Amino acid sequence: MVALGATVPAGAAILAVATMAILSGALHLDGLADTADALVPLRPEAAERARKDPSIGVGGATALVLVLGLEIASLATLAGISGAFIAGLACLAGGAVSRAVPVLVGRIARSRAIGVGLGAAFAEQVTTGDAAIATLTALAVAGIATLAGGSPLLLAGSLVGVGAGVALGLAIVRLRHQLDGDGLGASVELSFAATLLAAAWAAAVGRLPAAW
Repeated sequence: MVALGATVPAGAAILAVATMAILSGALHLDGLADTADALVPLRPEAAERARKDPSIGVGGATALVLVLGLEIASLATLAGISGAFIAGLACLAGGAVSRAVPVLVGRIARSRAIGVGLGAAFAEQVTTGDAAIATLTALAVAGIATLAGGSPLLLAGSLVGVGAGVALGLAIVRLRHQLDGDGLGASVELSFAATLLAAAWAAAVGRLPAAW
């Protein structure tokens, strides 16, 4: 995909996003779709039925199209401006930091919302130490990717991704009035998209150099 990214960045971006979805079993995409479907109904009981419905509604379909499109466009932009290698490292950094987000969201929100299902069980097990370790580990991976690529925009994008992912995850908890696994999964996917978007924006506007 790195070789393809040099000549067909959009195609390489699609393949990269598809590969990550396959490797993760599309788990977080499923959470994103279910959460978006649950945010459409006005009544709580209808929202919960929509979240548990195995079929994808208009809210879920729209969220998937927008978020996946954002990820693909951001990766293609990065590959076109900074090279396919940097775009690949951005996937690595984004994948690392986005996995720390549900740990942080679970730790912060578990005392503020009703816990439901596996999301509640997960949040109950998370300690402050766990949240700190997850964050430091993710940022360490992002830092290694930054050094490997010689591009500070990767670390900048990762920091934005963590902040955006936590903020959006907490917003989902507040809007849903509950903490569940689907919401945590949605926060992972949104954080990943935010990381790629921030890195692509930095590369595009030239606020950060493409390479040291």
